[in-house]
Amino acid sequence: MWQLINREIGKAPENEQKLELKVGNGIISNPTEITDKLNSQFISTVKDLIKQKNNVSVFDSEIKHYRNSIFIYPVTEEEVISLAKSLKGKPTSGDDDIPENLVKQCIHLIKWPLTHIYNMSKTSGVFLVLWKTTKVKPLHKKGDKYDMNNYRPI
Repeated sequence: MWQLINREIGKAPENEQKLELKVGNGIISNPTEITDKLNSQFISTVKDLIKQKNNVSVFDSEIKHYRNSIFIYPVTEEEVISLAKSLKGKPTSGDDDIPENLVKQCIHLIKWPLTHIYNMSKTSGVFLVLWKTTKVKPLHKKGDKYDMNNYRPI
């Protein structure tokens, strides 16, 4: 909660520096622009590596789907409880804004709906958009901090 409050009032932790990047002859500091530039850089790096390795573009090839080619056992309520109990119980949350410690404390009340959602997703092949997204943080490797080639995605 304090991290959120401090971020909103513009008081960043001492170890958190504002990221700026060189693009052409200028420097950008707008978070949205930086995100777009780093995203493009990370994607093009992966595409280049794949082309070098296979000499073909995986991104341009057609992916064939075989809907009934594998069987995955349904998730049980006991598995959902076990996974929830293995959480560290931190007050942090993901994109759903539900704190980890709340899930851990309430798992016996929400085990059935969670189990049902997981199993319906696997059965139908339809997954929540949030399950298909991830947070990527640029990590500086070495060298010039303004050069986007010196960052890797984490």
